[in-house]
Amino acid sequence: MAAKRKRKAAKPAKEKKVKAAKAEKEPKEIKPGPPVESVVAVVTGLMLVVALLMFDYARGVHYGEGMFFGDKYAAAQNSAE
Repeated sequence: MAAKRKRKAAKPAKEKKVKAAKAEKEPKEIKPGPPVESVVAVVTGLMLVVALLMFDYARGVHYGEGMFFGDKYAAAQNSAE
């Protein structure tokens, strides 16, 4: 098929219109996130609080002691007896 096609006569190149120079855009300002040390400190603090609560929960369930969960499970064990 390509052999059967006729080539069109070359048209003279059109003159390109010169566009007005666009106003330069200011580069986007990249705002850095919080420093790694701050993130690590917050995550470590949250993990310590969760570990304290889990440890207190285990003491309350198994031994009836603890700061937060001791009284609840001691009362449940006394009423069951």
